[in-house]
Amino acid sequence: MNIISQLLNNIAKCKFCNQLDSLVISEDSGSRRGLCVNLVLQCIYCGQATSAMSSDMTNGFDDINIRLAYGMRCIGKGNSAAKTFCAVMNLPPPPAKFERYNDILLRSLIKVSRESMRNAVEDTVKNNNSNRDITAAFDGSWQKRGLTSLNGVVSATCLETGKVLDFECLSKYCFKCKNRNNKDHTCEKNFEGFSGGMESDGILKIFQRSERLNNV
Repeated sequence: MNIISQLLNNIAKCKFCNQLDSLVISEDSGSRRGLCVNLVLQCIYCGQATSAMSSDMTNGFDDINIRLAYGMRCIGKGNSAAKTFCAVMNLPPPPAKFERYNDILLRSLIKVSRESMRNAVEDTVKNNNSNRDITAAFDGSWQKRGLTSLNGVVSATCLETGKVLDFECLSKYCFKCKNRNNKDHTCEKNFEGFSGGMESDGILKIFQRSERLNNV
């Protein structure tokens, strides 16, 4: 804040009283929303003040908080790591309901991934002389080794380009079902049986919807 105030005093003056070296910037800590803060610019001579939030909003959520959640997810971390990071960097604490940002990110990632895979399918068809009978490679991966993982993913990729054409996530566990407070939710559990069977089950699901979704 002190650095910003010094910069303002060197180049700006109050538009109300026309005084130089008069502007002080501070934070209204009572209006914090996670990393988004309310910055107040006030003239020390006439007392006039103006304020603005430090981040834009998208669909009712502050962009800076969304980026914080996204950054944590990119390195495999969550709310606890976000609190530690903010404390070390002398930043305001992350938003109280941090986990709800995961739902925002999920919806955005689903939208982007679907568009990307749709484009990959059309590129593959184009490279196949517009023949929609294309060849794909399938591969399964699990969250941990030993085929005892509760979660797995199967991907279909183009043999020529390596681009992902479709994928299927499978899980033997639903966290929200285990939490009795979450009565109304969409169950994330979609697989029963030996974890090694996730690969064949995922391939079957991808095949079953390929013609309906992409006409291939």
